[in-house]
Amino acid sequence: WGGRAARAGAGAGALALTAGWSIEAERYAACYAKGLASAAVPAAAVASASSGMLAERALLLYQYEICPFCNKVKSLLDYFDVPYSTLDVNPLTKSELKFSVYKKVPVLTASGGVQINDSADILTFLLSELRAAGALPESSTFASPEALKWSTWVDKELAVYIYPNITRSYNESFEAFGYVETVPHFTMVDKLSNRYLGAVAMYFAQGKIKKKYGIVDERAEMLVKLREWTDALGKKNFLGGEQPNLADLCVFGCLRGIKDTTTYAEIMRESDILPWYQRVEAAVGSSARIKRE
Repeated sequence: WGGRAARAGAGAGALALTAGWSIEAERYAACYAKGLASAAVPAAAVASASSGMLAERALLLYQYEICPFCNKVKSLLDYFDVPYSTLDVNPLTKSELKFSVYKKVPVLTASGGVQINDSADILTFLLSELRAAGALPESSTFASPEALKWSTWVDKELAVYIYPNITRSYNESFEAFGYVETVPHFTMVDKLSNRYLGAVAMYFAQGKIKKKYGIVDERAEMLVKLREWTDALGKKNFLGGEQPNLADLCVFGCLRGIKDTTTYAEIMRESDILPWYQRVEAAVGSSARIKRE
């Protein structure tokens, strides 16, 4: 895949997790008004940021492994080859965030006491740091108005379908929570409680989420959204042209986070998105994550 240089109980806990995801979507429009300057990046311009100042910031991302908003942040870091660590937050206790008044994910911390509390502000921070590190020239169109428009679309119109789709049945909810089995610092009690109780809570919360967003047939409607994306791509390799832009990475990250689920397998089979997805996957390359805590 090379080429990175070229490119309060179980129920309450799980409901809080999903509420955090939906709140993130609502924050994104405001984020882009706050400072993502117009900025696809020429291959020669995508210099590895690992030797720049951003690599020295000791980035730690507090996350849920399947959260679409967390995965968009990771896709950006992976694409620019910026080393980072992740710490999975226990959805039921949030104990990993006891230092913070803010209890949602993602949260990014960096050396010098920096804490950025939601994905919107995290992307703003990272793009600013990438420019300062020389990995994102000011003249590039990586975060062009079109890229920002589609990035907002990801959060407000695509990501909201992730939760209802991965929780269509108890079995799929249980499947989605399978990631907790791989969290290094979770105890057996943490893993069992989240895998079983969390899956139950997620399944029963699904109806509320569908009602909130006016969703009737979550799978069919998600496929419609993906068709909107592929229609926008047209015959281009990426929305950014010859290289992925911010929107490409946002859509990719949103989908990559659920790659081990039935939802992912079905949407790849029933839509035209797979060729584009594989191109972005190759451009992003392997993960720049250096540690999962």
